[in-house]
Amino acid sequence: MTTDKNTIDWVPFSVPIETAQNWITNWIDADPAGKPLDPTEMRAFVVRRADFVELLAQQDTEFVRMYVGRKEEKDAGRMRPCLLLVSAAYEKDIDPAQPDSDVIIDLVGTMSVLSEGKTVQETYEVFDFSHGCPPDCDTGSVLFIGQSDERCS
Repeated sequence: MTTDKNTIDWVPFSVPIETAQNWITNWIDADPAGKPLDPTEMRAFVVRRADFVELLAQQDTEFVRMYVGRKEEKDAGRMRPCLLLVSAAYEKDIDPAQPDSDVIIDLVGTMSVLSEGKTVQETYEVFDFSHGCPPDCDTGSVLFIGQSDERCS
């Protein structure tokens, strides 16, 4: 993204868990009996390094889980794909009652976690990284498959 007009849009933000659940439901339940989704509506997402650093700075983050959702596009009256990222970790590293669990769990909301031998409360956020292609595309990329159209800048 090279234009100044979109710089303000690059601010990552956390969303309430209920909002994230709604957006993910919008994706999972998208047009089940109607018009199929057009794959060119969601070709890719671009995320700033600083946004990943902020996400990875959450305590106990060992992994990042990415969820696809759909949210209402401002002033357009349509849904657009979005990418929601959460911290994740091995259950055994978070919950002392599960010492052998290799299950990777999402760290979302307020959770009891093991820290320096003590159980403490930590709050983990869900981040919205919704700079998708379209419109933020690199149509010259070898990974951009298919024809570009007016939705891609």
